[in-house]
Amino acid sequence: MPKPTQEGIDHSNRFITEEKNYNRDKLREDHDEWVNKMTSEQKGIYDEIIGAVLENSGGVFFVYGFGGTGKTFMWKTLFAAVRMRGLISVNVASSGIASLLLEGGRTAHSRFGIPIHPDDFTTCHIVPNSDLANMLKEASLIIWDEAPMMSRYCFESLDRSLNDVIGNVDGKPFGGKVVVFGGDFRQVLPVIHGAGRAEIVLAALNSSYLWEHCKVLTLTKNMRLMANDLDKDEADLSADDIDPQDGASLNNPVFTPDFLNSIKLSGLPNHSLSLKIGAPVMLLRNIDPKNGLCNGTRLQITQMGNHILEAKVITGDRIGDKVIIPKSQISPSDTKLPFRMRRRQFPISVAFAMTINKSQGQSLKEVGIYLPRPVFSHGQLYVALSRVTSKKGLKVLIVDKEGKTQSQTMNVVFKKIFQNLRN
Repeated sequence: MPKPTQEGIDHSNRFITEEKNYNRDKLREDHDEWVNKMTSEQKGIYDEIIGAVLENSGGVFFVYGFGGTGKTFMWKTLFAAVRMRGLISVNVASSGIASLLLEGGRTAHSRFGIPIHPDDFTTCHIVPNSDLANMLKEASLIIWDEAPMMSRYCFESLDRSLNDVIGNVDGKPFGGKVVVFGGDFRQVLPVIHGAGRAEIVLAALNSSYLWEHCKVLTLTKNMRLMANDLDKDEADLSADDIDPQDGASLNNPVFTPDFLNSIKLSGLPNHSLSLKIGAPVMLLRNIDPKNGLCNGTRLQITQMGNHILEAKVITGDRIGDKVIIPKSQISPSDTKLPFRMRRRQFPISVAFAMTINKSQGQSLKEVGIYLPRPVFSHGQLYVALSRVTSKKGLKVLIVDKEGKTQSQTMNVVFKKIFQNLRN
């Protein structure tokens, strides 16, 4: 084969090119429109953060507001303000579905290379002088949405990494960058398997050494409430087997195909999927996060084949986009199984409803909440009730163990998590 020539090859940093690939005139037009729509408290927060960016003074901020106070609106306005000046704003979120609400959003783990199990000594997978490291050096603003959902060790790992990559000598956190966290401590906190109340509270962001450097900026006005004064059935049988790398279980006669087909686990598509045109489904895997296809994305089936599905995105900023979903080989992440299995299936589940955790960050005109038992985690009931854009659009069904309807339910609140939230 002939060797390629150097002509036409782009030697620039691909991360920087990607982060600057925006129409600045369109951003300026949108920015001016959004700033005019801001409330006085939103404008105050905006001015303080943009002032820190333009002065290059660094700083850590936490925009604290309950669901519907306009945090996502604040992020896109800050993003436009930075990008229209030719600067870089890195937008991340703690979950895939939340990242879809951000312009150019990515999950924090994928953008920063955060370890799966961070602790007091871990750092992010950022190689000094790599394209990613150089892009972060040049970044003027880092926005991290739904921060209370993640362990404090994630933020501390990024702090250590940025200080190392940037060569911070003045002691400022995050290498002297302007970092804006957002979220609501009333909502779901870090998920720690087998942990009790004390462990969960100690893993929260406001238990970190970084919190003493963080200025809390509060939003109180509920913008969400103010804004509102199938053709043919097809059954599909997956292919299940034992992972060849699990030699001890490979020839075990107990693990028959029928037994493997019967396994149902969180995050694993069912062996049998009954679909039809128009059925709403939810992705169970990150397929293409950059283009909005990540765990939690809701879709509507438009065409079906034996090995691929065509679907229409029905959530996020890519509503209406047509996408292709292929069958893929999926291994369950549940480590409680005494063996390793594989399932070849479409990475989806039928989603006429969604769990409370999956709904976090979304705004819906009508919400029906079914509570056959009380919530078991801090913030879950609050998240469920705050998704709706009007009181008229909310319906709640509470039943007891006997199936009788009830008029009240328990709300789990870890009061200690609200410490240090006021400067």
